[in-house]
Amino acid sequence: MKKKLVILSVLFCLLFAACSKKQDPDPAKAGASGQEEGAGQDEGGETGETGEQFQAQEEEDADSSKEAPEKEDPTEDPKEDDPEEASGEDGSIDDPEEAILEEEGPEVTFLDYSEDMEDEDGVPMLSVTENCPVISIPGKEEIAERMNLVFEQQHTANQTYIAEDLEAAKAAYQGLSEDERSSWTCYGYGMAYKVVHSSDTILSIECENYEWQGTPHPNTWTTAYCFDVATGQLLKLADIFVDLAGAKDIVEQHILDKITKEPYKDYLLEDYEGFTSDILTDQVFYLNEKGLVVICNPYMVTAYAGGIIEIDVPFEELKGVMEASYLPVG
Repeated sequence: MKKKLVILSVLFCLLFAACSKKQDPDPAKAGASGQEEGAGQDEGGETGETGEQFQAQEEEDADSSKEAPEKEDPTEDPKEDDPEEASGEDGSIDDPEEAILEEEGPEVTFLDYSEDMEDEDGVPMLSVTENCPVISIPGKEEIAERMNLVFEQQHTANQTYIAEDLEAAKAAYQGLSEDERSSWTCYGYGMAYKVVHSSDTILSIECENYEWQGTPHPNTWTTAYCFDVATGQLLKLADIFVDLAGAKDIVEQHILDKITKEPYKDYLLEDYEGFTSDILTDQVFYLNEKGLVVICNPYMVTAYAGGIIEIDVPFEELKGVMEASYLPVG
């Protein structure tokens, strides 16, 4: 029994000693173990940095951090610090919402009314082309509708001319022999609109018209539509000039200066000088960014070969005869 007690006492002491070592490790061994794990070994079995090397590296890193520039705060807007950076090199505003505030004109799309018309036997009689303008101004629908009404009325009026040309084509075809019908070419009628100037004050649209009825060449002429964007009014000469007689004198001189030079002088009609004052009418003028444009159609003062002539009259020469509201500011 005594022997068993002695053995138990020995075992108890050994157990107590083992537990004491586990809870209170040797500081030297613990430091060596941590350094060994941090440094690791390379393939040759050499250990990593020594304590001195590690300390030197820390000092080098500290110096580097002092020399490194401060990072910019990503929340700061550089445009607020530098006014020049907020705009382009030419001083223009980069903000798209600001850009919208710049001068803009009405939006114009086109409605296609083109069609090929045939007789009862399916023979082509008349080819019609027409791209009718459709104007839109956001927030100003009534003004846009007033402009659109002008083109709707013109489209309606065209139907009379188209019907007349269709009947003329049918009659011409019926009068041909069988051999002549084999080379028949249908008649043509067309209106081709295009925007020539658009701003927040003026919208100008030009229309190239043609009519062909089997003649050596078609009959061509150009008309113009000039609108006040603020009101939607189709402008007439009396609306833009305070001195219409004086304006006509200025325009007539510009017409003479242009048609008596190349390439038009060779196509002048014999008595052209007696008709230059008749060129300027409500249907053949428009305004653009430079001034007044007057259209001179064939057979007014030149032969057909002279083509359609456009005469430019600068705003500078119209001061005193034109309404100030239609002159450029400055």
